[in-house]
Amino acid sequence: MNNEILVIGGTGQVGTHLVDLLINNDSNFKLLVRSQEKKEKLSKQGINAVIGTVGDEDSLKFALAGIDQVFLLTSNTPDMFDSQKQFIDLAIKAGVRKIVRLSAQPADADCDMGMYSEHGKIDNYLIQSDIKQVILRPTYFLQNMATMHGGFIKENNMFAQYLGDTKIPMIDTRDIAEAAFYVLHNDAFNNNTYYLTGPKAVSFADFATALSDKLQRKISYQNISYAQQEAGFKGAGIPDWVCDTVMKLFKQWAENEDHAVTEDFEKITGKKAIGIEQYIDEHLTAF
Repeated sequence: MNNEILVIGGTGQVGTHLVDLLINNDSNFKLLVRSQEKKEKLSKQGINAVIGTVGDEDSLKFALAGIDQVFLLTSNTPDMFDSQKQFIDLAIKAGVRKIVRLSAQPADADCDMGMYSEHGKIDNYLIQSDIKQVILRPTYFLQNMATMHGGFIKENNMFAQYLGDTKIPMIDTRDIAEAAFYVLHNDAFNNNTYYLTGPKAVSFADFATALSDKLQRKISYQNISYAQQEAGFKGAGIPDWVCDTVMKLFKQWAENEDHAVTEDFEKITGKKAIGIEQYIDEHLTAF
């Protein structure tokens, strides 16, 4: 029986780690890529790839031929529901057995946060479709700390964000990839939604303290106002619809209680999730 996996979104923060796991475990897979140049580059690394784009029906029909499972991760766009709905329908017609979809917390079809409403609508559609599925909803990425704040911390020994003292169980993208790998290789997890978190809820002030201990220099966290955060996003050129979504999310986080830690990662993998201390140890040069 053919058990080939099609990986969509295999070159980003989560996807690259998933691809490494698939390679290291001799899994039968191929990547969907946008260009011949990228396909040739991957081919030189011994990675099979096919050219296509979510939203392009002809290329997807070709890419889905003979595929058993799909890991589905696309960029956040205003038309995300339409494009992924089309993909799900095409996958079912092509005989794909299972889709593992990377969603997000707090996905909710009825919420007023555009990005997370789109995720919720897609999740609902996939659950109601005639195909086996696993939905992974990770919380805030630990890697965001380096991406958003690393350079500023290096220069100023501090960072700022509108978040208050809320504690969030941030998760390492490597753990998200590992959870995806496990559910792709074990049907016991089918037809479930899993909420992936780190092992402990921490505030940004907690992160600053841990970073100070590891770097042996004082790192401070400054909680800024809603208006300051919004101005910073707009000044950085972040699209309005993304800015609106993220600001609503940050406001919800800043005003609500701490976020719950789940055991879903450990249930799937049998391992403990990476905590902030390990993450910082392995990324000291980013700060």
